[in-house]
Amino acid sequence: MKRISFYLFAILAFTASGCSSQNSNYQKVIIDYLETNDQTGIRTDLQIKFIEIDVSDILVSDSIAILEKQYQTEYEKKLESAQKSIDHWQQSVDKHEEKKSDLVHKMLLAESTEKLDNAKSTLEEIKSWRPDYLDRYTDKDKNEVLAKSVKCKLSFQNPKLTTRQELDATFIFSPDGQSIHEFIRGK
Repeated sequence: MKRISFYLFAILAFTASGCSSQNSNYQKVIIDYLETNDQTGIRTDLQIKFIEIDVSDILVSDSIAILEKQYQTEYEKKLESAQKSIDHWQQSVDKHEEKKSDLVHKMLLAESTEKLDNAKSTLEEIKSWRPDYLDRYTDKDKNEVLAKSVKCKLSFQNPKLTTRQELDATFIFSPDGQSIHEFIRGK
């Protein structure tokens, strides 16, 4: 029993130190990112302290879900727009058919009918529309890590102010965790 307890303790300690070590690597990169001016390269000590930090993977499957959601939104907008166009031209055709004995209405009917046919063909094109970006990850493993997301809450001391400030932010890291691709304020 003592042996089992010892092994359990050793595994937990190893896991905790591994996570802590990995988090400290992310913290170092974040501190360098926030304290170094991109244009001048001058570093300002902001006395950054991490309050919370949460690291997660961004997988190919996550990216696919985002792209599919984007596609769905675009598709629905295009579909709605095409349907409105069809409805508009159908009303125009109906209106001019009632008065087609008049020469002007005959001409307008022909034009409206042509526009209605164009709108219907546009709708059919939209129904078969599939953007190239949906095929971006067809040859990739869905569990492949594309990036790391580090959500954190930190406090810092701006040298020009006398009070500490807090910041909620998300940092998008390269898959190896060595560089930051994007910084997003808020969670």
